[in-house]
Amino acid sequence: MHRHPPPPPHRRPPMRPRPQAALRQAQRMKEAGDYKEAARIFERLAKGAEDRRIERAPFLYLQAAHCCLLSRQTERGVGLTSHGLRLLAQEGRWTALYRAGSRSIDVLREHNQLEIADQIQIWLNEQLADHPEARSAPVSSPVTQPDESTARLPEKCPYCGASLRSDQVHWIDARCAECIYCGSSVSVE
Repeated sequence: MHRHPPPPPHRRPPMRPRPQAALRQAQRMKEAGDYKEAARIFERLAKGAEDRRIERAPFLYLQAAHCCLLSRQTERGVGLTSHGLRLLAQEGRWTALYRAGSRSIDVLREHNQLEIADQIQIWLNEQLADHPEARSAPVSSPVTQPDESTARLPEKCPYCGASLRSDQVHWIDARCAECIYCGSSVSVE
């Protein structure tokens, strides 16, 4: 009896070259401390991704928001944070919302935006009230969970330069993850 190989894991197409180059530029500017210009580029990329209904849009908005907060554009940063989190809620991406919301609250607290962080925490709790599983969902499925002792992601995506964290990527299999910013497949080291 001939067995067919399992279907390949779901992979989203990576960013096109021009947006990917803009994302690399925004990451370089952020690292160099030019937060205002980095925020402008991240926001432009986020709007384009949202217009095309690309699921990376919320994360690009959150990157723009962080850069706004770093450049002391607090009101704009708070607005972008709220918009990025609302997109995740509208799409029903509860686990991503929980993780991104928790990180966003931490960033707001780091920037002494305690009242706003508390408001977002209340909103986040309301959104997740009917989805308690989002708070305890594993980073990846047991089948694709990488062995932390031997499998580590590079610190930065080799395609767009974004920082990579195992709890922020979509694991395709035990040796390969997808960057949430550009959609490229990144192999563990």
